[in-house]
Amino acid sequence: MQWKKEVDLNYVKSLDFMLVGIILYFLIAMLFDKPMAFIGIGIFAGFVGIYKIYDKNMDRRIVMKDEPQVIKLFPGETSALEMNMENTSFFPMINGELKLQIGSPIKAYTIQQDEKEYNNLFRIPLSLMQKKKITLSYPIVAEQRGVARISEIRYEFPHLLSFNRIGLRYIPAYQTEFIVFPKLLPVTGIERVFHMVPGQGRTNNSPFEDIQDPLGTRDYHYSDPFHQINWKASVKSQALQTNVYQKVVDMSYVFIVNLGESSKTSMTTFNKELEKLMSYTAYLSEYAAKNNLPFEIHINARKHGDIPYVHLTEGSGKVHYGKTLEMLARISKQTMTVPLKQMLYSLGKQITKPKTIVFIGDAPAEALHVMGTWKQKQHSIFQVHHLNDAAVAKPLEREMMRRAT
Repeated sequence: MQWKKEVDLNYVKSLDFMLVGIILYFLIAMLFDKPMAFIGIGIFAGFVGIYKIYDKNMDRRIVMKDEPQVIKLFPGETSALEMNMENTSFFPMINGELKLQIGSPIKAYTIQQDEKEYNNLFRIPLSLMQKKKITLSYPIVAEQRGVARISEIRYEFPHLLSFNRIGLRYIPAYQTEFIVFPKLLPVTGIERVFHMVPGQGRTNNSPFEDIQDPLGTRDYHYSDPFHQINWKASVKSQALQTNVYQKVVDMSYVFIVNLGESSKTSMTTFNKELEKLMSYTAYLSEYAAKNNLPFEIHINARKHGDIPYVHLTEGSGKVHYGKTLEMLARISKQTMTVPLKQMLYSLGKQITKPKTIVFIGDAPAEALHVMGTWKQKQHSIFQVHHLNDAAVAKPLEREMMRRAT
């Protein structure tokens, strides 16, 4: 059964009054020996019977078709909220109202709604005629980052015979989910942020070469290594030729996001600029994905599992970027945080080779102290600084880290 009937006390009393009325009318007819009165009693009893049939089956005769789907949007994009319902009974349900409680990231301006901080209540006039199917479709707009689900569905309508208000509450969890990705706020300087170590990323300027990926030969220069001379090509051209290899560099990123913020009382509070932090991270991820650069993300938002914080393992490309956007969308304003120092210590044990690290968020002294030890492993560490309406990636200076130790 999909629906649960919810009625008030007046609805229950009205049926009781009808049953009491039939009994009293029957006793009066018997007492005063009025055979014609039994005709009225029969009509009244038939009315009560129909009333009971209507009352018994109303919550079983409304069928809602619910197929799981995920609708992904960026802020400002539009989609449609669609619901399929069917009234399988012989009785119509008219002048009703469908109430939907949905997460605040989604709004529908053509539907009457009551707005709250964490959810919106949609009110949709709805009549369900007998033996009819109906498809509801209303335009919705993605308002802000987050995940929106329909958390409550309730259909209210007047009883066809008594006109008392009846409520039917949808019991299963509705399967449609709206995911609103964060906005992309540019971070300047990211194109100059990478660590110059051997790797798999191809580039035109790098001191490192992949000897397994030859590009050809060129004339020998006195500064070229002797072992790179191609003797076969030199014999053919009657001049010394040196091998040319693909220049490579490790251009993978580690993005670290701190959701906390240090206050004047040395207490850590939730960062009020959460949306900007998510937007900067989304932009950096998009940049890496467009350039096919591997990246991983660590966020000190608490979660269950062996790793107690949100972590996206290293990957690259569009699919990895899509996972990133969904992960960032699911970071809630009510989430609990893991101590930043704890996450950084854990992360430091995982990084076994030099990396390009980009820190996003507030960097307290304890974080600078931990990351200062990473400098000994030749990691390049940068921080995203927010300046008015822009953001820029700058190196974390050694002096700053030294003062934090």
